[in-house]
Amino acid sequence: MRKETSQWGKDVRKAVIDKDMTLKQLAESIGYSYAVVLSVISGKYSNATYQAIAEKINEKLGTTGLPERTATPSDEWCQAVKIELVKKKMSVNQLAEKAHVSRDRLSLVINGKMMNEDIVDAVNRLLNITLSAVPAGDD
Repeated sequence: MRKETSQWGKDVRKAVIDKDMTLKQLAESIGYSYAVVLSVISGKYSNATYQAIAEKINEKLGTTGLPERTATPSDEWCQAVKIELVKKKMSVNQLAEKAHVSRDRLSLVINGKMMNEDIVDAVNRLLNITLSAVPAGDD
């Protein structure tokens, strides 16, 4: 399921075009990598610094607002995963291998930095976790 681009993300992309820039040039001008800037604009960056990055983008482009923060797994689910890994004496590398995902992507999910339903489903299945990864009150 593809996430809808936020209004802020659309405004930023339009401002980049209006200023005859590329997203790579924008990223370089505010001191972040292209990948980080792109993920903030597309709403896929949920690290606590996303707001500071968005503010730098706004300052550079004259845009306003902030991106909608993406959903991330609940702290309770992340903790349950870590407990099960210890109980099963399994490393993150081993879990990633069994789930057929990269260690980096798995780490982002189990450390609450990124939501990926396929990875959550695989982790739940492999570690027999029944706790929902979606924080209470979120859709």
